[in-house]
Amino acid sequence: MYFFFFYPLGLDRVSRRHPPMTSALMVVFVVAFFWLHYLPWWFTFNPWNLVYFPGWGSPWAVVTAAFMHNGWLHLLGNMVYFQVFGPALENRLGGPRILLYFLIWAVAGNLAHGFVSALGLLGQGGLGVMGASGAIAGMMGFSLLRLQGTRIEIGWWVLAPLAGQNRVGRTGMPLALGVLLWVGWQVIQASLSPLTGSTVSFGAHLGGFAMGLILAKLLGADREGHIENLLARGQRSMREGSFFPAAGEFARLLELKPDSVVGKLELARTMMLLKRQEEADRLYREVFAGHQRSGDVDAVVEVAAEWLRQSGPENLTPAELSRIAHYQELRLDARGALETYRKLHEAHPDDPLAQRALVRVVVLAAGQARSPEVADQYIGLARDSLPPGAWREFLEREFTRPESVRAGP
Repeated sequence: MYFFFFYPLGLDRVSRRHPPMTSALMVVFVVAFFWLHYLPWWFTFNPWNLVYFPGWGSPWAVVTAAFMHNGWLHLLGNMVYFQVFGPALENRLGGPRILLYFLIWAVAGNLAHGFVSALGLLGQGGLGVMGASGAIAGMMGFSLLRLQGTRIEIGWWVLAPLAGQNRVGRTGMPLALGVLLWVGWQVIQASLSPLTGSTVSFGAHLGGFAMGLILAKLLGADREGHIENLLARGQRSMREGSFFPAAGEFARLLELKPDSVVGKLELARTMMLLKRQEEADRLYREVFAGHQRSGDVDAVVEVAAEWLRQSGPENLTPAELSRIAHYQELRLDARGALETYRKLHEAHPDDPLAQRALVRVVVLAAGQARSPEVADQYIGLARDSLPPGAWREFLEREFTRPESVRAGP
């Protein structure tokens, strides 16, 4: 006599936001369970008609059966698996797609069970099917390709009285190993089911799992999974101080996805650590230009701040520094814009844009940045350094008294 039992506890790549569709589906599971077992009189419709019996009943039962569960252990067991895999996939696919795929996996699993039942295979001839486990198996198959490189933690219980063993524990392992362990365990149990009389729908499990793999391949999820895995491996190498391997991972990522903003940023950071300034600046410049084209002001400012911090103003052109300051003003970051204009003037004093930058420092310091001491300092510098012309005339007209500042160029 022996007993082996295991369940997933979590993934190491947690969801970055709340998964509303996963939560909604779990609520549906619970409501359907109470309706089926405790409140069947809620509606005149018999909830047991939603269970799928091959060759009998309503055709839509092949879908609705996924939301019905036979007992508390059945419901809670499926919800544990669903809570582990659902948020990670929804975070990457979005709510509408995870719902659509869930239904596809559910139908595939239930039809596979129907095939097994109709042919009397596995000792399960004539059995109906209910529960989300076929769809969850599809999620696991999809995750095998989409969440490459992920690790999973499982809790397990081994009971073997004749061998004097009764042990419980938790173990971390690669997701691929954990999923394949589950598949192997399904195959073993399915092969023994004619002897054990098990009513667990192994056909639905294996059919849903197969559809998960097929859908992942058809939709290119394996490629996206490979890209995400390259990013994760590169970031792990960075944390470990292995900068050359990290650069290799990020470079391979950009070969697969040349427009990856995250990949370019990570490679730029790696190049800075490897003292390869020109390559880092080129990558920062590409990301900066891409955010400008998209009109994402916050992203422009954040990348620019990092670029300035990493490279220094002398490695940016006056036009780039002026553009950064402009976006900081759009973001109402007057002090940040003032500082960028000041760096432009100090790093490129002979460039024509440095004259405008000097005037903007005065205007911002006396106005939005509320730094009259800085304004006075740079008014004096401007009067000493600006050549005769429009900028000098503007300062003499507007800043005879700093408190009278009204506008800026």
